[in-house]
Amino acid sequence: MFKGQGEVMAIGGFSRIESHFQKDFSNDSSRIELKLFDGKLPELYENEANIARKCAKTYIEASESEDYYEIEVFIIKTDEQIPSQTIYQSNYTFEVASLVDK
Repeated sequence: MFKGQGEVMAIGGFSRIESHFQKDFSNDSSRIELKLFDGKLPELYENEANIARKCAKTYIEASESEDYYEIEVFIIKTDEQIPSQTIYQSNYTFEVASLVDK
């Protein structure tokens, strides 16, 4: 498990997390993709945007990734019978600078 993943998983009761990093500082396109699977927190899908922001902030701080330009958080629900099949997905994009306490 990478730095920050355990903390983020705990926020929404997620069963699995994937992260992908793309670094290109020459044109502000450095980004992180954070995929959060099958959250168990009851209010997750009612308060999704705020929880996605909290997960993004926690991940940036824990993984010390403040030098990235943006982070995109995907909240994904899969079929319990066929885990490879997505039944719901939403995504939120945040500028990393807006998440970092100065």
